[in-house]
Amino acid sequence: MIKIVLADDEPLIIKGLRKLIDWDGMGMEIVGQAGDGRELLQQMKELQPDIVISDISMPHLSGIDIIRHVHEHGWDIKVIFISAYQEFSYARDAVAFGAVDYLVKPIQKLQLEQVLHKAASFIHKHNEEERRKGKLKLYERKVHEEELTEWISSLIDGTMDVNSEVCRLLSSRWSGPLYSMGIIEADLAGHPHKWSEKENRLIEFAVVNIVQEVVRDSGSGHVFVLEGNPVYLCCHDHPDDVRQVAYDIHNKVTTFLKLGAAVGTSSVMESIHSLSDAYKQARHSLDMKYFLVSFKVIEYQRAEASKSYNEELYEMQYRIADSFMSGDRIAVREGMNRLLDVVRSAAYGNRSLAVSICFSTLMVLGQALGKSGLIKPERGPDKQQIQHRLEQIPAFDALRLVMLEYCEILFHAIEAESGSKDKALMAKVMQYIDEHYADITLESTAGVAFMNPSYFSYFFKKHTGHNFKQYVTEIRMKHAVSMLLHTDMKVYEIADKVGYNNARHFSDIFRKIYGQLPNDYRQHHPSSS
Repeated sequence: MIKIVLADDEPLIIKGLRKLIDWDGMGMEIVGQAGDGRELLQQMKELQPDIVISDISMPHLSGIDIIRHVHEHGWDIKVIFISAYQEFSYARDAVAFGAVDYLVKPIQKLQLEQVLHKAASFIHKHNEEERRKGKLKLYERKVHEEELTEWISSLIDGTMDVNSEVCRLLSSRWSGPLYSMGIIEADLAGHPHKWSEKENRLIEFAVVNIVQEVVRDSGSGHVFVLEGNPVYLCCHDHPDDVRQVAYDIHNKVTTFLKLGAAVGTSSVMESIHSLSDAYKQARHSLDMKYFLVSFKVIEYQRAEASKSYNEELYEMQYRIADSFMSGDRIAVREGMNRLLDVVRSAAYGNRSLAVSICFSTLMVLGQALGKSGLIKPERGPDKQQIQHRLEQIPAFDALRLVMLEYCEILFHAIEAESGSKDKALMAKVMQYIDEHYADITLESTAGVAFMNPSYFSYFFKKHTGHNFKQYVTEIRMKHAVSMLLHTDMKVYEIADKVGYNNARHFSDIFRKIYGQLPNDYRQHHPSSS
């Protein structure tokens, strides 16, 4: 709505103006009124109207004084003057100072409407011009930011000549005297909510804004996204500022976004020409989180030269294979844990090396068991599937669990060759389900089979063609049908009997399977007894 202030030393004139025009229909609202020039000036300061309709001759300050004040202070207010006299000298001065028009009393409705449309047109045109200028400034700033990012990226990858004009320009813009770089990674995997691609982009945008604020408050620098992570370059006066900036970023990301986060930092650099080293250090620091139990800010530490573990790892792999062949589950787990301890030492700071060693270990075990005849080649580990899974694991501790899980999978593959063991085990599982279907879980049933839940899910589907939850649901529903047709029990009683403490949830599942609610099913399927 366009805001209007009316001003006249005669209250009847203001009252008449209020009633003369359908202000709301014109998209306008009267937000204030004044009885003299001084009061009008105060109203203009406080209410910041778009249009003022004022008598040109008023006590304390005249209309010319008012419009001169508007002109001198650069206020964007359109002024329309009215008067009982045709004061042409006033009119000439008013127009000279930018009045929209000058109307003579008594004011005609059509005449005022035309002048108001004219003023509104000026306002809309001005607003559109301001929006255009704002978009242009935003675009220019974006282009400039992209240009800076491109230059910094060239410094990082070593393709920019350090003696070039651009490099001198960057050195002048960010004069240090000290520099650091940091890389931020929000922990989306640890959040119970599954993020969409759009939400991921919004989170990245929010993190960048937080980092920009911290860097700006600390002095100067630049924030951009590289290789999928927000990255910052920051100038410092003191070496301790490197740590302070990183911790400020971490605290604000976790506080405002309610997400876990890691910040990998470089050591302090004394020249902007060292950005390539700074970025490599920050990236190395961030990669270290893979091997850490907990992390917030990971400061760069020079890696120590490590000895070769190749021969030791080779021997450990074949000792584990021997334990498989002797059927010693405990020895296999202990051997795998010792091997993973060595992997952690051998690959510390190098995630891809840790994954590579674990992948080759599983391949060696699969080949050894295949050659021994304990498993058929097709039962061995699927190379592509295993490699993809190992690469997706976010931390070394989780990698350890997956490696131990694969040991269980290999043991079950060995046992599956005999066949009879599986059949006997499945009979035991089915009996347990039939007896405990109303109060059963995947974990409790897996315990009957002496398996971990993950492998039991695979084992159960392999032998039944159904996933565990689907199978138990079908068993419950079959018993529910029997109770519906052969007893007078209420639906909520039947629901409780077959393992549902929520009758509505039970009814929804029943309808999904049989196409009818329980009571409808009972009516359409009378008991045969």
